[in-house]
Amino acid sequence: MTTPTPTPERREPAFLRVWGSVELTIASLTVVVIFVSVLWQVASRYVPALNWQGVSELANYSLIVLTFVTVGYLVGNNGHITIQIIDYLARGRAMTVVKAVSAVCTAAICALMVWEAYALIRAYPGRRTAALEIPIGVLYAFPLAGFASGTVRAIVRIFLAGRPDEFFDAAEAR
Repeated sequence: MTTPTPTPERREPAFLRVWGSVELTIASLTVVVIFVSVLWQVASRYVPALNWQGVSELANYSLIVLTFVTVGYLVGNNGHITIQIIDYLARGRAMTVVKAVSAVCTAAICALMVWEAYALIRAYPGRRTAALEIPIGVLYAFPLAGFASGTVRAIVRIFLAGRPDEFFDAAEAR
């Protein structure tokens, strides 16, 4: 008789897991929009009737949304860029301090980026994109949300600095 393997302990609160699912859903949708937009652009070279100037803008802004909407998810799941040499040198309490200081720096940087995104939204209330006429404030809302998520997740990581990090697998199924 084999003993069942214990399920790994969830590190994040439930609302952050739900928010992470929302972030991944939006990110997945933007990847689909980018793919379809690029295919549209290719097809429009051979079928001039399909030519639409907004498709390029849609692909570009979808890439921007994809970039910023995944900030919080990556910060919360140890998927952001790190210098792992410290992971090999620091052990025990020193590693906890390194992880906590790193999380504090990440939280501070993300909070400053939230402030800047908010300032940009307020600075350009009437501006719109050239082809699609999307309000610029809507586009700046994605960095604001992404960095706000990153701030919250970095603060959570400060308090979880003493726990071992899970290996980040971008292909994991949640």
